[in-house]
Amino acid sequence: MKEPKVEPRNGQLASKKQKTAGTDRMQLASLRQVWYDDLMDSVIPFWLKYSLDHEYGGYFTCLDEDGSIYDDTKYMWLNGRALYTWSKLYCDFPGHKNRSQWRQAAELGAGFLDKAKDEAGLLFFSTTRRGERLHFQRKPFSAVFYVQGMLQYWRLLRTVEKEGGSHKEDAAAVLRAANDMFEKLLLWIEDPSLCGRPKPEVQVAGSTALGEIMCIASLSLDFYHTVDDEGEKAKASARIKDAMCMVRRHYDPARQILMEHCGPSGLDPSTPSGRLFNPGHSIEVAWFLLQMCEVHEDDELKEMALNVIEASLQCGWDPEHGGITYMMDIEGRPMLDATVTNTDKLWWPMTEALIALTMAYTLTGAERWLVWLRRVHDFSYAHFADKQGGEWFGYLTREGIPRHRCKGGNYKGFFHLPRALIMCVQMADNYLGSLKVQ
Repeated sequence: MKEPKVEPRNGQLASKKQKTAGTDRMQLASLRQVWYDDLMDSVIPFWLKYSLDHEYGGYFTCLDEDGSIYDDTKYMWLNGRALYTWSKLYCDFPGHKNRSQWRQAAELGAGFLDKAKDEAGLLFFSTTRRGERLHFQRKPFSAVFYVQGMLQYWRLLRTVEKEGGSHKEDAAAVLRAANDMFEKLLLWIEDPSLCGRPKPEVQVAGSTALGEIMCIASLSLDFYHTVDDEGEKAKASARIKDAMCMVRRHYDPARQILMEHCGPSGLDPSTPSGRLFNPGHSIEVAWFLLQMCEVHEDDELKEMALNVIEASLQCGWDPEHGGITYMMDIEGRPMLDATVTNTDKLWWPMTEALIALTMAYTLTGAERWLVWLRRVHDFSYAHFADKQGGEWFGYLTREGIPRHRCKGGNYKGFFHLPRALIMCVQMADNYLGSLKVQ
C-alpha cells in the first residue's frame, strides 16, 4: 500500500493555507462527529452493559466479542483506569442524558480498588471477582492507575457537591488515598525493591525508563489540573518540570524520536534495551510533553515534541500494510523480549496517535498534521473498529487481521479508546469553536 506523501515540515505557502483552510475545518468537523458517535453510541454502551459487576463491585475486562465474560478475574490497573474514565465522563459531559449511569458505574469501582491492597499498602495486580487478592506483580504500575482513578473520582465528588448534589463518600479521604499512593509510587520507582522486586547485583544509577517518566508526568498533570490546594499544585508543577528534563534525556536528535531506556551517560545503542523503540510510547509522551509545556512554557521542548510525533509515525508506520508497529529494535537487530509479536498492530498506539495528531493540528493549524490524522483515523476505523459496533478489537496481525475477536482482556479495558475519543472531541470542539468567534 503506497501512502500519500506527507507535506514538508516548513509548511505551506500562505495562499494555499487560505485556500484549504475551510476544507481542513470541514474534515476535522467530520472526524469529530465520527469520534463522538463512536464514543456515545458504541464504546460506552458496550462497557456499560457488560463490564459492571453490580453484585461485588468493580469491573470485568475479559470480554468476548459479544460481551460475554471469559474470565471474571479483576485486574487492578484496568479497574483503576475504568474508574478514571467513568468519572471523567461524568465531569466532562454535564448535559448528557446518561450521566447518572456513568456516576453509578464510577461508584461501583471506587469501593473495589482498596480490596487489592495488602496490610503493607502494596497493591496486587489482580483479585478474584469477590476481591480476594490473587497475583502480586513486582512492578509499580497498578499504583499508577489507582492514583489516576481515585483522583478523578474525587473530581466527580467535588463536581456533585458544586452542583448542589449529595454523596455518601468522604471526599477528603479519597483525595488523601490518591496522594498517599502517588508518594508510594514515586518511592517504588526510585527503589523497586520496596514493592518486592529483588535488587540486582549490579546497580545502574542514573538509568531511566520512558514508561516510568510517562506515569509521573501523567499523574502530575492530573494533580496540577484537578486539585485546588496551592501547595499541592506547586508540588505537581515541580514534578512536571522534572519530568520535562527527564524526557529530554530520552530524545534521539538524529532520529527525532524518544527511546525507551536511557543509561546514566545518555542513550546507549550497544544493548538491546538501549535500542528499543516503542512508537506508541514515544507518541504518547510527546503529547504529554505538549501539555507540560502549557504549564512551563518552553518553545524548544514544544518543537521537539512536535518533531517526535511526526518522526515516530514515520519510523513506526508500516509502509506495506499500514498501521503503527508495536515495537522494534531501532537498528533492525533481533529483539530479546516482546509480550506480543513485535510487528503486530495494537489498538493503543493508534489511539495515542489520534490524540497527538489532533493536539498538533489544533495547536498549529498545519495541514501536515491533518494528513497524518486522516491516515491514522482511516486505518483504525477500517481495521480496529468493529463494523457491528461496540468496542474496538485490540490486536491485529501485521496484515491488519484481528488475532482474536475479544474486546477486552487483562491488558485492554475501558481506557485508551474512550480517553482518546473524549480528548479528540474536546480538542476539535475548542478549535472549531474558536474559529467561529474570530
